[in-house]
Amino acid sequence: MTKYRKDVVTALLAFCFVIILNFILPRILPGDPIAYLTGFAEEDMTVAQYEYYEDALHLKAPLFEQFLHYLKSLGDGSLGYSYKKEATVRSLIFNRLGHTLQITLTSVCVTSIIALVLGLSSGLMKGGPFDRAVTTSSVILNTVPTFMIGIVLLLFFAFRKKWFPYANLSSIGVRKGTVTFFLDRIRHLFLPVLTLVLAQLPSRFLLVRNLAANISEEKYVLYAKTRGLSRRSIKYQYIFPNIAAPFINIVGMSVGSALGGALVIENLFSINGMGTLLTEAVYSLDYPLIQGILFVTTAFMTLSIILSDGLCLLVNPKLRKKERTQ
Repeated sequence: MTKYRKDVVTALLAFCFVIILNFILPRILPGDPIAYLTGFAEEDMTVAQYEYYEDALHLKAPLFEQFLHYLKSLGDGSLGYSYKKEATVRSLIFNRLGHTLQITLTSVCVTSIIALVLGLSSGLMKGGPFDRAVTTSSVILNTVPTFMIGIVLLLFFAFRKKWFPYANLSSIGVRKGTVTFFLDRIRHLFLPVLTLVLAQLPSRFLLVRNLAANISEEKYVLYAKTRGLSRRSIKYQYIFPNIAAPFINIVGMSVGSALGGALVIENLFSINGMGTLLTEAVYSLDYPLIQGILFVTTAFMTLSIILSDGLCLLVNPKLRKKERTQ
């Protein structure tokens, strides 16, 4: 089996493990599984309500049959039913997912570009003043928690300077589909995205910097330097093609961490995304909704890893040749 296929199988097995864990946990935890699956305590339900939920959740059926019903709810896309909010989990999640993806994908793109530019420059000038300054700053910034970065940005840019809004993703009264709405959305996205960028950038930069520093010591790069080629040519014609594959993997892995970070900062900036939805679900003990959010988050992480591995094969002929020979 080729490495790419092994990676895909590993990612899918991890995804299947999450699905099975989602199903098993409410049934093995101490207490009544109906309470976990509906969010209602047994003493708060009448006998008729208890029997209704027991039938609706197929808890009288054998465990394997319950698992098949659970898989069916995933297969038809409903992802289960939230009895607390009286709606399918799918509708609840997809009403909020767009806001989360706007923050996540924007931050991943911005972080990747900045990490690439700074990492290539720092790696090529390894040990120089620029490299020492940026690397030291990254190491220090990497120790600061995401929520702390967000609080500092909120206090300075939103409350003190009042340059950016401190909550939500749009202003009241702005009509959708207009240029004003687009510009207003950018203003609202700026601080949440900047928070995620500053939280992710240090680790991404250090990875790119170390890759570039190793490549810059290769003979063909040293020869390019002796020929008097510009730093820009050396970075993007000699170093970048050789770190493209691992860089794509870095971007793919950053989607998962960015998504996790977005779930945190949405509560800080009062954004109606999956993060605030997860908080509501936890406080109301809405287990079907918690399970659905975990499922969707894991699905995005798995998909990003598989796609990044596939792109690595496309951009690196050596990897494609190696895959064919295995």
